[in-house]
Amino acid sequence: MDFSIFTTTLIDIGVFSIGGISISLICLWQLRKQAAKYQLQTDESERRYTTLQEQYDESERRYTTLQERYDESERRYTTLQEEYNTLQQEFRTFQSATDRRYNVLQQEHDTVKKENATLRAGFDALTREHKALQTAHDRLSGRHDELVERVMPVFEILAREKLMEINARNET
Repeated sequence: MDFSIFTTTLIDIGVFSIGGISISLICLWQLRKQAAKYQLQTDESERRYTTLQEQYDESERRYTTLQERYDESERRYTTLQEEYNTLQQEFRTFQSATDRRYNVLQQEHDTVKKENATLRAGFDALTREHKALQTAHDRLSGRHDELVERVMPVFEILAREKLMEINARNET
Protein backbone atom coordinates (compact mmCIF):
# COMPACT_ATOMS: atom_id res chain seq x y z
CA MET A 1 0.00 0.00 0.00
CA ASP A 2 1.46 3.34 -1.08
CA PHE A 3 0.75 6.41 1.08
CA SER A 4 1.19 9.90 -0.17
CA ILE A 5 1.02 13.22 1.70
CA PHE A 6 -2.53 13.72 0.47
CA THR A 7 -3.67 10.37 1.91
CA THR A 8 -1.93 11.05 5.19
CA THR A 9 -3.55 14.45 5.45
CA LEU A 10 -7.00 13.00 4.86
CA ILE A 11 -6.39 10.44 7.59
CA ASP A 12 -5.12 13.14 9.93
CA ILE A 13 -8.18 15.29 9.22
CA GLY A 14 -10.48 12.34 9.80
CA VAL A 15 -8.87 11.56 13.10
CA PHE A 16 -8.88 15.23 14.19
CA SER A 17 -12.55 15.40 13.82
CA ILE A 18 -13.17 12.20 15.69
CA GLY A 19 -10.71 11.80 18.47
CA GLY A 20 -8.05 14.40 19.03
CA ILE A 21 -4.57 15.32 17.92
CA SER A 22 -2.52 12.82 19.95
CA ILE A 23 -4.43 9.88 18.51
CA SER A 24 -4.04 11.08 14.97
CA LEU A 25 -0.27 11.58 15.25
CA ILE A 26 0.21 8.13 16.75
CA CYS A 27 -1.93 6.62 14.05
CA LEU A 28 -0.08 8.63 11.45
CA TRP A 29 3.25 7.54 12.87
CA GLN A 30 2.15 3.89 12.97
CA LEU A 31 0.72 4.11 9.48
CA ARG A 32 3.95 5.59 8.16
CA LYS A 33 5.91 2.95 10.02
CA GLN A 34 3.67 0.24 8.54
CA ALA A 35 3.92 1.87 5.10
CA ALA A 36 7.75 1.96 5.33
CA LYS A 37 7.77 -1.66 6.48
CA TYR A 38 5.48 -2.67 3.63
CA GLN A 39 7.58 -0.62 1.21
CA LEU A 40 10.75 -2.44 2.39
CA GLN A 41 8.95 -5.77 2.06
CA THR A 42 7.68 -4.78 -1.37
CA ASP A 43 11.17 -3.70 -2.46
CA GLU A 44 12.63 -6.92 -1.08
CA SER A 45 9.88 -8.95 -2.76
CA GLU A 46 10.54 -7.16 -6.04
CA ARG A 47 14.30 -7.85 -5.74
CA ARG A 48 13.60 -11.48 -4.93
CA TYR A 49 11.09 -11.62 -7.78
CA THR A 50 13.66 -10.09 -10.15
CA THR A 51 16.32 -12.55 -8.93
CA LEU A 52 13.90 -15.46 -9.23
CA GLN A 53 12.80 -14.25 -12.67
CA GLU A 54 16.46 -14.10 -13.76
CA GLN A 55 17.04 -17.58 -12.34
CA TYR A 56 13.89 -18.78 -14.04
CA ASP A 57 15.00 -17.24 -17.36
CA GLU A 58 18.43 -18.85 -16.97
CA SER A 59 16.79 -22.17 -16.10
CA GLU A 60 14.52 -21.76 -19.11
CA ARG A 61 17.59 -21.16 -21.34
CA ARG A 62 19.35 -24.15 -19.82
CA TYR A 63 16.20 -26.24 -20.24
CA THR A 64 15.96 -25.17 -23.89
CA THR A 65 19.62 -26.02 -24.43
CA LEU A 66 19.22 -29.35 -22.68
CA GLN A 67 16.05 -30.06 -24.64
CA GLU A 68 17.91 -29.35 -27.89
CA ARG A 69 20.75 -31.61 -26.78
CA TYR A 70 18.23 -34.26 -25.78
CA ASP A 71 16.49 -33.99 -29.15
CA GLU A 72 19.88 -34.26 -30.90
CA SER A 73 20.73 -37.27 -28.73
CA GLU A 74 17.37 -38.81 -29.61
CA ARG A 75 18.09 -38.31 -33.32
CA ARG A 76 21.57 -39.77 -32.91
CA TYR A 77 20.13 -42.67 -30.91
CA THR A 78 17.56 -43.32 -33.64
CA THR A 79 20.27 -43.19 -36.30
CA LEU A 80 22.52 -45.48 -34.28
CA GLN A 81 19.62 -47.84 -33.62
CA GLU A 82 18.91 -48.01 -37.36
CA GLU A 83 22.61 -48.63 -38.07
CA TYR A 84 22.65 -51.28 -35.36
CA ASN A 85 19.58 -52.98 -36.85
CA THR A 86 21.17 -52.86 -40.31
CA LEU A 87 24.43 -54.31 -38.95
CA GLN A 88 22.47 -56.98 -37.06
CA GLN A 89 20.71 -57.97 -40.28
CA GLU A 90 23.99 -57.96 -42.20
CA PHE A 91 25.56 -60.05 -39.46
CA ARG A 92 22.68 -62.55 -39.55
CA THR A 93 23.00 -62.73 -43.35
CA PHE A 94 26.78 -63.15 -43.07
CA GLN A 95 26.39 -65.75 -40.34
CA SER A 96 23.83 -67.67 -42.40
CA ALA A 97 26.11 -67.59 -45.45
CA THR A 98 29.05 -68.59 -43.27
CA ASP A 99 27.07 -71.47 -41.76
CA ARG A 100 26.06 -72.70 -45.23
CA ARG A 101 29.66 -72.40 -46.45
CA TYR A 102 30.90 -74.16 -43.31
CA ASN A 103 28.43 -77.02 -43.87
CA VAL A 104 29.56 -77.37 -47.50
CA LEU A 105 33.21 -77.30 -46.45
CA GLN A 106 32.47 -79.79 -43.66
CA GLN A 107 30.87 -82.15 -46.17
CA GLU A 108 33.82 -81.69 -48.53
CA HIS A 109 36.18 -82.28 -45.61
CA ASP A 110 34.34 -85.48 -44.66
CA THR A 111 34.41 -86.64 -48.30
CA VAL A 112 38.14 -85.86 -48.60
CA LYS A 113 38.73 -87.58 -45.27
CA LYS A 114 36.95 -90.73 -46.51
CA GLU A 115 38.82 -90.58 -49.82
CA ASN A 116 42.05 -90.07 -47.91
CA ALA A 117 41.27 -93.13 -45.73
CA THR A 118 40.52 -95.15 -48.89
CA LEU A 119 43.71 -93.92 -50.56
CA ARG A 120 45.69 -94.56 -47.37
CA ALA A 121 44.34 -98.13 -47.23
CA GLY A 122 45.23 -98.58 -50.92
CA PHE A 123 48.65 -97.05 -50.35
CA ASP A 124 49.24 -99.30 -47.34
CA ALA A 125 48.16 -102.33 -49.43
CA LEU A 126 50.50 -101.24 -52.26
CA THR A 127 53.29 -100.71 -49.74
CA ARG A 128 52.76 -104.22 -48.36
CA GLU A 129 52.61 -105.61 -51.89
CA HIS A 130 55.76 -103.69 -52.82
CA LYS A 131 57.54 -105.10 -49.77
CA ALA A 132 56.37 -108.58 -50.66
CA LEU A 133 57.53 -108.10 -54.26
CA GLN A 134 60.84 -106.67 -53.03
CA THR A 135 61.28 -109.67 -50.77
CA ALA A 136 60.36 -112.02 -53.64
CA HIS A 137 62.71 -110.11 -55.97
CA ASP A 138 65.53 -110.33 -53.48
CA ARG A 139 64.87 -114.03 -53.02
CA LEU A 140 64.57 -114.58 -56.78
CA SER A 141 67.73 -112.56 -57.40
CA GLY A 142 69.61 -114.87 -55.08
CA ARG A 143 67.99 -117.87 -56.72
CA HIS A 144 68.80 -116.44 -60.16
CA ASP A 145 72.44 -116.13 -59.28
CA GLU A 146 72.41 -119.68 -57.95
CA LEU A 147 70.66 -120.98 -61.09
CA VAL A 148 73.01 -119.06 -63.34
CA GLU A 149 75.95 -120.71 -61.61
CA ARG A 150 74.35 -124.12 -61.96
CA VAL A 151 72.87 -123.72 -65.43
CA MET A 152 75.72 -121.86 -67.08
CA PRO A 153 78.01 -124.86 -67.32
CA VAL A 154 75.13 -126.95 -68.70
CA PHE A 155 74.22 -124.18 -71.13
CA GLU A 156 77.82 -123.92 -72.28
CA ILE A 157 77.92 -127.66 -72.87
CA LEU A 158 74.65 -127.58 -74.81
CA ALA A 159 75.77 -124.53 -76.75
CA ARG A 160 79.02 -126.26 -77.73
CA GLU A 161 77.15 -129.36 -78.75
CA LYS A 162 74.72 -127.33 -80.82
CA LEU A 163 77.59 -125.44 -82.37
CA MET A 164 79.32 -128.68 -83.26
CA GLU A 165 76.14 -129.99 -84.76
CA ILE A 166 75.76 -126.87 -86.87
CA ASN A 167 79.39 -127.05 -87.94
CA ALA A 168 78.94 -130.69 -88.83
CA ARG A 169 75.98 -129.85 -91.04
CA ASN A 170 77.79 -127.07 -92.67
CA GLU A 171 80.71 -129.35 -93.53
CA THR A 172 78.57 -131.88 -95.12
